[in-house]
Amino acid sequence: MKALPRLPVSVLTLALLALTLPLLSCGRGRTVDIQAGIPAVYAENGLYSYIRENGESYRAALVLYGDLSEALEARKQAEPDFALSIVFPEMLRYAPVRNVMEQLATRLVYGISPSFTGCTIGHFQMNVAFAETIERYVSLSAGLKARYPGIDFGGASKRLRDRLRRVGRINRTDGETDYLYAFIDICTSKFSLGDLDDEERLVLLATAYNAGMSRSREELEQVSVLNSYPSGLNSPSSRWNYATIALEFYQGRKENAMP
Repeated sequence: MKALPRLPVSVLTLALLALTLPLLSCGRGRTVDIQAGIPAVYAENGLYSYIRENGESYRAALVLYGDLSEALEARKQAEPDFALSIVFPEMLRYAPVRNVMEQLATRLVYGISPSFTGCTIGHFQMNVAFAETIERYVSLSAGLKARYPGIDFGGASKRLRDRLRRVGRINRTDGETDYLYAFIDICTSKFSLGDLDDEERLVLLATAYNAGMSRSREELEQVSVLNSYPSGLNSPSSRWNYATIALEFYQGRKENAMP
């Protein structure tokens, strides 16, 4: 076998720098005083309890939140604080390197098996099964189809090209944003949330996002008080409540208390 040419050390160094500098510089210039944002009294299973033990993921999520908030405002999306608060617990989980690996794994396996539900990918940690569900709801509503023209597969297309495009959509800011806002519209109608105030609606939307939108409103209300973060219900490591994390972040944003 012919030996591969050896690259000069300087070339290798430059290549490594090109790969690592974007990661090292992510969030640089933004400092966050975590203690300043934590109230004296807070829920033991909410956001402030979580960030006392997971400060780094919180800092990274705040930087990500700032970038996504600007992107949503540029797209003239309604209530970006409200929408992003629903998925803020997912942003706490998001890690760029792991996301690349999980996206590649999803493309590979979903490309072979149309029944694969997929890894959770993107800033909002969606999987392809969730995307298919949203697509089916959109396909049944003329209003939703007009509002979200980018969501057009009807949830039924299993063609390889469409499967790969679906993976790409939920891994891009514009695509995942469309799915998120469609989810909000669908659940607001399905669970008759129009009679609730913003905070009550946020709790049920966050619970539906985490626990599944196939449940009834009564089931969501029951599940909303259970600890399921970060490892799901019935896991001893789930010491926090998904909806409480989302709600406390939203309240902090409204009061300008979050850094």
